[in-house]
Amino acid sequence: MSPTIPKPAERVILLGLDGATYRLIKPWSKEGILPNFAELFQDSAWGELDSTIPPTTPPAWSACLTGKNPGKHGIYDFRESPLKHPQRPLVNLSSMQGRKLWHFFNAAGKKAAIINVPITFPPEPLDGIMLSGLMTPSDESDYAYPAELKPELIKAIGDYVVNIDIPKYDVELEADALRFLDDIDYSFQKRKEAFFWLMENKPWHFFMIVFINMDRIQHLFWKYLDPQWKVYESRIARKLRPRIINCYRMVDDMLGELRPKLGDTPLIIMSDHGFGSTRQWFNVNTWLMKEGYLKVKSDALLKKQIFTFFMDLNDSQLVKTLVPKALQSAIRQRVRGTRSTFKSDLEAALDYSNTKAFFASIPSQGIFINIKRDGIGVVSPGAEYDQLRDEIRVKLEKLVDPQTGKPVVDRVYFREEIYKGEQTQFAPDILFKAQNYGCLGRQLIGPRKNLQTSANTPNGFHRPEGIFMALGPQFKAGVEIKGAEIQDIAPTILNLTGQAIPDDMDGKVLKDSFVDEFASAHPATFVQASDFAESQKKDFSDKESDEIAGRLRSLGYLE
Repeated sequence: MSPTIPKPAERVILLGLDGATYRLIKPWSKEGILPNFAELFQDSAWGELDSTIPPTTPPAWSACLTGKNPGKHGIYDFRESPLKHPQRPLVNLSSMQGRKLWHFFNAAGKKAAIINVPITFPPEPLDGIMLSGLMTPSDESDYAYPAELKPELIKAIGDYVVNIDIPKYDVELEADALRFLDDIDYSFQKRKEAFFWLMENKPWHFFMIVFINMDRIQHLFWKYLDPQWKVYESRIARKLRPRIINCYRMVDDMLGELRPKLGDTPLIIMSDHGFGSTRQWFNVNTWLMKEGYLKVKSDALLKKQIFTFFMDLNDSQLVKTLVPKALQSAIRQRVRGTRSTFKSDLEAALDYSNTKAFFASIPSQGIFINIKRDGIGVVSPGAEYDQLRDEIRVKLEKLVDPQTGKPVVDRVYFREEIYKGEQTQFAPDILFKAQNYGCLGRQLIGPRKNLQTSANTPNGFHRPEGIFMALGPQFKAGVEIKGAEIQDIAPTILNLTGQAIPDDMDGKVLKDSFVDEFASAHPATFVQASDFAESQKKDFSDKESDEIAGRLRSLGYLE
């Protein structure tokens, strides 16, 4: 008797766990801490999901939604590229080029529910529902489509938390850290309630929801989870670690509640990137200044040097040991309050008329060449540009940590080596990976050293290795999948649901995750891509920019 051939799925759930990593999930599953994840390793096709370069939130989720590399979807950062918009406004949904997953389902006459996905503010009209995620300015914003969904949802579940206002917490203080974890737990619980209520009360064929609690916790508390850090055995670590682990148990419990509700509906679980320790800061603009490629206005440089002196002093172990915690907290609040928002640090401080290259931001992990364009810039395109890029690349490859004698940078890329498409022209000209992002480039102006330890600050940051788990009749069980990349999610979902794949997608169908009968009976088909009309560009107000900047700064994305 021949095996039954699974049909294409009528519906599918894509569950995003921002920042989820097998570094924690695997050992905790084996230890019995996460029993539902343990079952998924047996019941699903699973494997690492390689993120974008660099593995940061904006380009990664955009790649998931579009099936395209950043050279096509155009998102490299939380802000627009300085090569595209010199004033660098915040990105939003209209910044993301090309069709997103819900467009394909809508075009096929199917409804979509898009809940808390990063870079989906402002929500756009669609056949279905949308609650925007990260980059939504506040709970008071118009984050729902249709508009009546917001009051309807709040009436049904009592409350809904779009964002945790991270700047109000000083997690170096135990009381604030516990309050932060309380609020993280509450926001997760309300989002879970929203997930189940919307899933059961609204029509949908494609349901995508992202939970961001793991990412938030890991940014701030990774050093309490990593035995390699001395602070792992500290009193505050022992006090907080059970509470931190409980946050992961809540996700695991949700999976246990979800599975009986699925029936034959497949479930794909994924993360946009993994996580690990940031052990060192690479002050790229300091290095560029010493190499003669960057110049800072003299008055701005002095202010920045004074500022970073006190910032570094407050982060020093001596101060943390000797100064009362209340005073430390007051200093940190002062530092956070005076740190730049999106426009007041780099843009105001650089002498662009004498700057050939600059490092713009932590999320983009790249160096921009100040090329001549539209009446600005100093580097001529062509031979001068090529020579400068080659020169900087060689110097980065030769950069050595004086403490260890080892190279700082693993690999240096020119943008066209990793990005393909018309938006590549707006990418950083040079990108690099240092110690697999354990040494993190930052744009701060003022530090005197090229390299600084990050041991005394919240120091979790992204790694390329995300997670992928696919459960359902069409998928293999207990099989590890190799070579999955984040842009593969979109074409795999289209193939899973019997839809043709646009030929401009960069991702591939993860056919090795399918049972052989389904893969043979339903091979991927392709159609010629045609552009959808672009939605109208919506820029953030100054108030909205400041609110979002505060959250991103607290997570270490901004200085």
